[in-house]
Parts: sequence; C-alpha cells; structure tokens
Amino acid sequence: MRFHPIRSVAIVVSICAIAALVAGARATRSEAALTIGARLIKDLNPGVNSGNPIDLKVIGDAFYFQATDGTHGLELWKSDGTAAGTAMLKDINPAGDSLPSGLTALSGALFFVANDGAHGAELWRSDGTAAGTVLVKDINPTSGAGSNPGDLAVLGNTLFFSAGDNSHGRELWKSDGTPAGTVMVADINTTTAAASSNPSGLMAVAGRIYFSADNGKNGIELWKSDGTAAGTALVKNIRPGSASSMTTLTSSVLGNSLCFQANDGTRGIELWKSNGTAAGTAMVKNIRPGANLSSTPNEFTTIGGTMYFVATNGKTGRELWKTNGTSASTSLVKDINPGSGGAGIASPHAFGTSLVFRANNGANGAEPWKSDGTAAGTVMIKDINTSAGFSSNPTGFVSLSGTLYFAATDGAHGLELWRSNGTASGTTMVADINPTADSNPRYLTSFKTDLVFSATDPAHGTELWELADVSPPQTTLVSHPKKTVKTTKAISKARFRFRSDEQGSKFACKLDGGAWKDCSSPKTIKVKKGKHTFQVRATDRAGNVDSTPAKWVWRVKRV
Repeated sequence: MRFHPIRSVAIVVSICAIAALVAGARATRSEAALTIGARLIKDLNPGVNSGNPIDLKVIGDAFYFQATDGTHGLELWKSDGTAAGTAMLKDINPAGDSLPSGLTALSGALFFVANDGAHGAELWRSDGTAAGTVLVKDINPTSGAGSNPGDLAVLGNTLFFSAGDNSHGRELWKSDGTPAGTVMVADINTTTAAASSNPSGLMAVAGRIYFSADNGKNGIELWKSDGTAAGTALVKNIRPGSASSMTTLTSSVLGNSLCFQANDGTRGIELWKSNGTAAGTAMVKNIRPGANLSSTPNEFTTIGGTMYFVATNGKTGRELWKTNGTSASTSLVKDINPGSGGAGIASPHAFGTSLVFRANNGANGAEPWKSDGTAAGTVMIKDINTSAGFSSNPTGFVSLSGTLYFAATDGAHGLELWRSNGTASGTTMVADINPTADSNPRYLTSFKTDLVFSATDPAHGTELWELADVSPPQTTLVSHPKKTVKTTKAISKARFRFRSDEQGSKFACKLDGGAWKDCSSPKTIKVKKGKHTFQVRATDRAGNVDSTPAKWVWRVKRV
C-alpha cells in the first residue's frame, strides 16, 4: 500500500462504503478501492509539542479555530484544509493569549470573543483576513476589564449575547458588526445601577430570542426579545414570587415552540414548552408525579416533529423519552438499562431520521446506540469493546455524507476515530492514529466533503487532522510510439495518450532529463534521433501524487 508523503494512517474500504463521502470532491477509482484514512493537515506547533486546535468553526470555504504555534499564544487560526492554507490569522494579543472563543458565523463573517491584552475579553469580528480581524467595540472600557461576552446566538442578521459594561451589570446585547450597531438591548435588572440579569442559554425561535434572566424580582425565569427594549419581556413567571424556575435555560426548538426544563415550585423540574406567550407557556407533562419530585429532562435533540430527551419517571432510571409537544405523545421510548440504574445516555445526535447516542444497558458497557422512536427500533449499534465490564465510550458523534463518525476504543486500541453506517458490520475503526495510547479525536467537524478534527500522535502532539483519500492515483499510458521509430526527417513527432484511475486528476509530463511540466492527454512532443524517455504522473484532487509514473522508452532512427 502506498501513502501520501504526509503522515497518514489508513484502512482500505469499499467503494460502496465511501461513495457518498467522495462524491464530487473525491473521485472513485475505476475498478479498485480508495484508501480513506486520517491524515495530519499541519503540525501547527512543530515537533512533539502540541498546537492544541479547539472549537473548529466552518464559514464558507474555510474553518477557524484556536491554536498555538509555540511562538505565539493561543490565537485565531484559519484553514482551507491544506498545509499551505493553514496559518494563524492574526496575533491578537502579542503579549500573551487572546483565547478566541464562542466562534459564531453571521452573514459570512466570524464573530468571537478575544482578549488583545489592552481591552480585556470583548467582541471581535473577522472577514477572514488579518486586516479584517478587528475589535467590534470596547463594551466595558474600564481599565481593560472586558465585558466578557457570552452565549452568542444569531437571529436573522443580528448577533445577540450577554455582556457587562460595568454601568448596567450583565445584560442582553446585540450587534450588527459595527461599533454603532453594538448596543445593550434592555437593562432587565434595574434594582441597582450595576445589577445584572445574567441572560443565558440564548436560543432563536420563530423570530425571537429566548433566554433565562433575573429581573431582581421574579428570580431566574423565561424571557424573550425581538431586539428592542420594548420587545424584551418576561414570558411567564413560572415559579411565582422571587424564587427561580431554572438556573439557566436548557432548551430545544420543536416546531415554532421552545421546549425546556423548569420547576414551578410544586411539581419539580419537568418538561415545559412555550410559544412566547404567558398563556402558551405550560408544562408538557408531569413525568414524575409527586410533590417536588423531578424528572429533570435534558439532552434535548429534535428530529423532524419529534424531540428526544433523557428523563426519569421514578420507576426507571434516566432513560430515553420522546414528545411531539403534547402530554399524550410524551412517553418512554425504551428502558435500556432495566431497573432504576439508568442508561447513562449522552451525546445524542441526529443521524438521518434516527437518533444516535451513547448508552449502557448494564451488560455491554457504554456503547453506540440508535433509535427510530420505538422500543423495537432502539438498539445497540455494535458492542465495540467486548471485554466484560468495559466500554467503548463513544463521543463526538458527527454525520458526513450519510456516514457517522465518532471517537471510541475497542480495548485493543486507544480512543481512536471510528465510522458507522448504523449497522454492526458497518461500524469499524478508521485509523489507529496513536498506536501507543489514545489519539483522542475531538472537535469532529464536517468541512466540505471531509472530516476535520484534532488528534494526538507520538510524533506531533495534539494537532489538526483530516479524514481524506490518502491513496495515490495510478497513471496508465493508453497509447504511445513504437519501440523503434524510423523517419526521414530531422525532427520526429511522438504522440501519447494517458489516463488516471481517479477522475479529475491532473497530469505532469517529463521528457528525458527535463523538468516536470503540466500537461494533458493527448500530448504530442517533438524529438530528434536517439533514445528518449517519456514519463507522466497523475495528481488526484486530494493532492496525492503517483510515485510510480508511467514511462515509455523508445528510439528514433533517421533513415
């Protein structure tokens, strides 16, 4: 097996298994299998030290992330998926770490929070260039303290977030990306000049931003805003008086409604929904009846018209539930770990029309599961780590062109990158990136037709990787001159036709001791009498170069 010169770890998979992955950007071989594997994109911090890329965010034809090259601190980086196209975008804090976080896409631009060392943590934006990476506004100009923007959320062409300007405390803000357009929406808590309402859990639903906040009178409750002070209001005081119905908004969108957990003070923490009105804000179902007993629903994931979540009814442990927003439709999907122990469900992810997640049935450990919303259709995908009492601990589920990717361990290898089509036979390890320990793939992100992520290997530390075609194309000569060409002329023409086994490949040709030059088929060359060598090599769309060029040697005789 031949590999691209960049460090690669790969397995051979069938065309059927990866056809969707390679469509468009990864051409299929004519009668062979592609080698799809994990490949280091770039050693950001050269050597065994780590670049530590985190929080990958795709915008257009690039993705952004936080990393360090060992010379600069933790700064904002940008990549197009190639080594040459991966670089620090800007050294925002030349004296230390700018710690870019909360990376959020809005109207083709990147918004994030960073500290330039002079203003504290403030709101920044970038158009993908160093010159266009700028502080939006110094919201809290007090001695570089920073306004510490958080909970960034997008509604239309506006960014909403929480921030503190030291005059009003921490309140709801919005920005259009300009200093003038970055303003406080409303001073919700006015009990004192610097009191904070602490908006959190911002979620956009049906033209409104919903969030939890404390106005200093009603406790932490559900609020909404249309981006104006007049349109920012308490939706409902779910727990009457000054007590709070929630600590932060934990929610999901279901149709035009917001589903969330709340405690009305008598029935515990249960499932609620809201259409933005007080009358339309109500408990969906008292899953665990009894005074102040809680089902504590969380891990919300919506697929079509169904929202899945994890809860307990007091008879089972914390198991998988579903609802379409009505009490009658709110039901236990399956008691995966029978009894009161609970299945430890985590990392729910929409995979087509199914929900995939990690669960423990009490016998096989924590393994990947899937559900179609029925008890019969809620099954373990595969017992990856078959050792008794051990788990594969799948994490980071992400979908790419009909294939599920995640990190897991089979017990023989460390925590590595796996793929699945939703069946046991179609669930396999992609690559053993770190043969000596865990490569710990994290921040798995779909980028164009590739998967990009961070991972650790012994030679490079924790760096930026991709899942890609790592097999070089094969170049074939279709037609060429005879071994001996006789001519009466001083100059002879030779015509070559060639092809690659990967569609979309580009070619380079070389004559005798000359340099490689771009060419295409057919290629006609002129030569004098004597012995000549023609070579041609293909480069596929992934950048893999045929290391064994097709070659033809012939002799021209003048008669």
